[in-house]
Amino acid sequence: MNRPIWILSAATAIIFFTSSFDIFLSIDLGPNIRIAQLVSLIVIAAALLKHRQGLTMEMPLGAPWLLAWCGVQLAFVAVADFWQKSLAYCVWLVLDIALSFAMVNLFADSFARLQTLLKFYLGSFIFVACFGIIQFALPIAGGPALLVEQWWLPGRVPRVNGFSFEPSYYATYLIMGLVCLGSLRRSGVSAFRTKAWTLAYFLIIVAMVLCSSRIGIAFVLLELSIQPVRRLWRIATRLGLVLGLRISGWRILIAACCVWITYVTVNTGYTWISDDPDAVRILVSGTGFLGTASHSVDEREDHLQDTLQTVADHPWMGHSLGGVTEAVASYMGKKPQNFEETKLFEGQSVFAEVMAASGIPGSIPFLCFVVIYFAVPLRLAKRASPMGAAWLRALVLSLVFEWTILQFNQNILRLYLWVHIAVLAIVYAAVRRQYCEPGGLESLAGG
Repeated sequence: MNRPIWILSAATAIIFFTSSFDIFLSIDLGPNIRIAQLVSLIVIAAALLKHRQGLTMEMPLGAPWLLAWCGVQLAFVAVADFWQKSLAYCVWLVLDIALSFAMVNLFADSFARLQTLLKFYLGSFIFVACFGIIQFALPIAGGPALLVEQWWLPGRVPRVNGFSFEPSYYATYLIMGLVCLGSLRRSGVSAFRTKAWTLAYFLIIVAMVLCSSRIGIAFVLLELSIQPVRRLWRIATRLGLVLGLRISGWRILIAACCVWITYVTVNTGYTWISDDPDAVRILVSGTGFLGTASHSVDEREDHLQDTLQTVADHPWMGHSLGGVTEAVASYMGKKPQNFEETKLFEGQSVFAEVMAASGIPGSIPFLCFVVIYFAVPLRLAKRASPMGAAWLRALVLSLVFEWTILQFNQNILRLYLWVHIAVLAIVYAAVRRQYCEPGGLESLAGG
């Protein structure tokens, strides 16, 4: 690998590994400037240099719709009194879009580079998951608390947040890696069924459970249910499989073990709840269950209602992404004048945030962009090699999970979301060029 390519690969790896960094290697200048955003300038500059050398700049998937939506945001910057935040958000959005352009033009034409890229991308989730497990274990063992933001028992049992602001952000990041790995393992491609891939999948599950984000754990259970549901659906639609099933001793033993494990789990859970209700109340605190306060749920509902009210009051004109907080604050009689104050009035549910920022007409380009990223790669996957199809389906499914979990959290400019979109755009561009050559995509396994 020559030096320029090595530098680009290293810069891209840094972006992947630090895309979830909120409280580490970041600079608070009002807006929070992350190291991944600074490093992305190197990748973008390299793509511009390549373009100046006479090479045509390829448009990423859905780029026209995304650029149109970005134009809507720029048009509404002047609407907010605190326009500086609106402008900062537009700069971040432009940077995210430019990163997709850069990565597609730098990596989509070389399968060797793409193989390295995908290894780095999945490795970044494993790295952050392992850090979270260490972050949980160290205080319990009497060691230091590394970047811990919240505790179950102060100074003793932490809530894992990794490098993120809080556990829910940590779960929002990790769910993409978990679902991507899970989909690849279910693809039937043998390269994804190794012990190393299985261990990575298990580590991410452990990290997400330890972070104790209720929404995150619910999405973990949803991911784990995909394979059983697929099997049940297969049986329900092909009853001949049941009639043709041969009864054997080991099948009876496995079924008996499953029943026994289910019984023990339910019985143990019931006993624990009966014997130690206070511990259970800690776990469900903020939800309103078991007589606990419902402040966590209420706060999310209030923010969602305020965001939707902004849409109802101004359906045709948006506030821009940075101006949504100012619109929400107005319902409480507040008028934030700096970045710190606006953080108290963030919107809720990214799709509602988009409508509040863009107005209903201005949201149409964004919704077209979202639909394109679901439909077009899956359509291409039907014609691609097994390896290319596996990657496309895995990246699309993890994007579906990410958009869904972001409906319970804010905001749409989470950097790791746009990094994932850029990776999907690269794989789509590469597969589109090579789908007629089945052997050409086998290197994408990285196994």
